[in-house]
Amino acid sequence: MSVIVSFLAKNFIPPTVLCVLERLYLPKFLPSLTALSPLLPVPKLYGSVILINVIGSAFFTVFLGVKVGGARKAAIEKAKKEGDPDAEARFSYPKMYAEGFSAEAKQFNCVQRAHQHTLETYTSMIAMSLIGGLTQPVVTALAGLLWIVARAKWSAGYSTGEPGNRYDRSGGWGRHIWTALLWLIITCASTSVQLLVF
Repeated sequence: MSVIVSFLAKNFIPPTVLCVLERLYLPKFLPSLTALSPLLPVPKLYGSVILINVIGSAFFTVFLGVKVGGARKAAIEKAKKEGDPDAEARFSYPKMYAEGFSAEAKQFNCVQRAHQHTLETYTSMIAMSLIGGLTQPVVTALAGLLWIVARAKWSAGYSTGEPGNRYDRSGGWGRHIWTALLWLIITCASTSVQLLVF
């Protein structure tokens, strides 16, 4: 029971408090940014959600894909130098992951997995950002920024070729990919409650 309470205290209470503070105080201190945009009937700050969570994360995700292409090419070259007669077949498209247990295969698979894992939660992150940002644009944009930074650190650790490094070598940032997603769940819940109540 204490584990559940601790988890809730660390992960749900802070973003919930931030959502309440944003809703109560931001319109008082920054009324021009919380006013509806003349272009679309959303708060002007919603632009930060589009800029960070949609555009920024899209560039980041493409960057991870480019890293996979580079890792694929490097793995083929290294495997050929090591005398692997099947290097092209082992690492080339359409294979997503390399077969075998060589160091090259493990290294490549870790880079590929860092990208694939990002894609597994990407659509949820975008959908929650677009919904949560309607009523909580500041908390949503902060969660998006946290997601990008945490994903970058997590992916860099994973890309070392040792899967455990995704958390161990992320400087403590790796776990915050989940923190960011929890924050986005809360901003979505906030939007849904506000739609139902107001």
